[in-house]
Amino acid sequence: MSTAQLALHDITKRYHDQVVLDRIGFTIKPGEKVGVIGDNGSGKSTLIKLIAGQERPDNGALTVVAPGGVGYLAQTLELPLDATVQDAVDLALADLRELEEGMRRAEAELAERPYQAGQDPELAGLLEGYAALVDRYQARGGYEADSRVEIALHGLGLPGLKRGRRLGTLSGGERQRLALAATLAS
Repeated sequence: MSTAQLALHDITKRYHDQVVLDRIGFTIKPGEKVGVIGDNGSGKSTLIKLIAGQERPDNGALTVVAPGGVGYLAQTLELPLDATVQDAVDLALADLRELEEGMRRAEAELAERPYQAGQDPELAGLLEGYAALVDRYQARGGYEADSRVEIALHGLGLPGLKRGRRLGTLSGGERQRLALAATLAS
């Protein structure tokens, strides 16, 4: 018997006094394919945001098993038109960028410490923390993320898109393809 890839049990989500999702539940096993269909305002986007971790349920239990992480592509880019292509990529790769920052901080802290021969429990703890960050970063494919963005952009018909280009100079379709490429790379 396969374990659940995604399981929702008695999930409720409210916005102020309006109940959007009321005690919903289902299970999806690895390999199963599903679609979400419903009228406007029926809670489809809210459901997807819950699954992607963008929102939290008010009640119930949600289990998502996704070793490579969960990508979420919003209906519209949540950036101003004067933001750059690089800003959009960084937004989609935010969790990887956060890990990179943690690694850089740990590296700086380690570089500032004088070397002491023998046992140094504090240094051992710093090294252990750094190794854990590197392991998480590697498991998520952090070192290849920017190349995956370029490959996805090429495959979606936007090869060579300059990272400094303003989003306002892109068509709506180009902005969506950029967001999709970055989400796929994440």
